[in-house]
Amino acid sequence: MNITKSSQTYLITALVLTVTFVTGCASAVKAPMGLRTDRKSAGGVEVKSVNLATTKSGLRVSGKVGCMIGYGSSRRRHLDVKVIGANGAVLAHVATSFSPNPIQHNPRFRSGSAYGVTVPLVPPPGSVVHVAVHETLLADCGN
Repeated sequence: MNITKSSQTYLITALVLTVTFVTGCASAVKAPMGLRTDRKSAGGVEVKSVNLATTKSGLRVSGKVGCMIGYGSSRRRHLDVKVIGANGAVLAHVATSFSPNPIQHNPRFRSGSAYGVTVPLVPPPGSVVHVAVHETLLADCGN
């Protein structure tokens, strides 16, 4: 098999980009051991993923949301992120939106929105990070 120099360079570049894309570029370290995640979908919005990473500012909670049956393109939804300690006490509560909101829906390809928020603490082992859809405007959130 005869591979030219430009083909070899192209293949190496493609491999490096693929590995970078699959593993991600991390500006944060992995989530602390001993944390669990919990998610609650509602109002036609599905919490598809919850990712955790520690940063200098605290715990970064991010992920994806998508629409389910019953989603009506309403902007009256946001996410509540709660950190619950091993003893059941709420250690932190942060409300955040997802973007784009409303979620774009196209039957031809996967659609969805992303969210991300930093909780200003790193919870102790045994804590649960709970992400739930809240069916009200973020500005009206009293939680």
